[in-house]
Amino acid sequence: MYFSKSHFKPDGKVAVIIGGSQGVGADLALKLYSQNCSVVLVARTMRNLQNQATRIKQTVGHSKTCKLVCLPCDVSKYEDTVKLWQEIIINRKLDPDFIFCCAGSSIPKLFEDLTGNDISAGISINYNTCVNATHTAFKQILASNSKVARKDFKSRHIIFFSSVVSFYPFIGYVQYAPLKAAVQSLSIILRQELGPYNFRISCVFPGNLQSEGYEEEQKTKPEITKTIEGSSVAIPGEECAELILDQLSKGYDTVTTDFIGWVLGCSVLGVLPRNWSIFQILISFIFSIIAPLANWVVYRDIIAFFEKKDASTDSKKKD
Repeated sequence: MYFSKSHFKPDGKVAVIIGGSQGVGADLALKLYSQNCSVVLVARTMRNLQNQATRIKQTVGHSKTCKLVCLPCDVSKYEDTVKLWQEIIINRKLDPDFIFCCAGSSIPKLFEDLTGNDISAGISINYNTCVNATHTAFKQILASNSKVARKDFKSRHIIFFSSVVSFYPFIGYVQYAPLKAAVQSLSIILRQELGPYNFRISCVFPGNLQSEGYEEEQKTKPEITKTIEGSSVAIPGEECAELILDQLSKGYDTVTTDFIGWVLGCSVLGVLPRNWSIFQILISFIFSIIAPLANWVVYRDIIAFFEKKDASTDSKKKD
């Protein structure tokens, strides 16, 4: 697969990007539109969508052969998402070839510092958007192709966005990582269920990337979380989008955006599609040996963090 780039061909196709108003979703939209792919941008706020549409057209230029559509929708709400697909497929006659589920938001905090709203937002934005978008799209596609035999369905491709922290969840990401792990699980099940309808299912596991969301994360991220992450560099969104499209075109369905993400992915191979599988098996074996030591080092840092936190609290009480 590494030497082939024939597995993802956007020219003349239609891509729907859930979470297309910022971050990697917006950068993917720009890349796809530049490759003559019609793009439907979906997010909650029309103003943000229009800003991205303007940026895309200023960067790429106006195309006469593909469309750029902005549709506001809160995809975390199921009934609103039903209406979204009716608008796309029935009213606008756009039959999606690609569905990118990019919506996501992390609020890095200690478990004790989270609010009920933080937890609800984690579930709604990081998981509900994915399952709602794919379930309602699939139901609408089935209804619109009721006279077509299952084996004759055209090829379609759903791309989920999980996170590298679904491979190795750690302190600070309790609001985020479990839901991204659920997205990983969803991708595995839908690969089984939608495959017979000619759907290809991919799952992307990005590391840190430069975006509006990343800047917001730094405001609440605990010091212990930053310590465990180490010197993980946030890559530019456009570079991340390029990496994702490159790996999809090579036929990979488990996509990581940096080397550490690939290594961590080796530690939890399970039934995920492989990416350089022989090397992954070797790294997995090595990781299984050093994992207890790595866990001990991380837990030592966590204990030191809480001891320092306790000392600071006691000092303030005395003052």
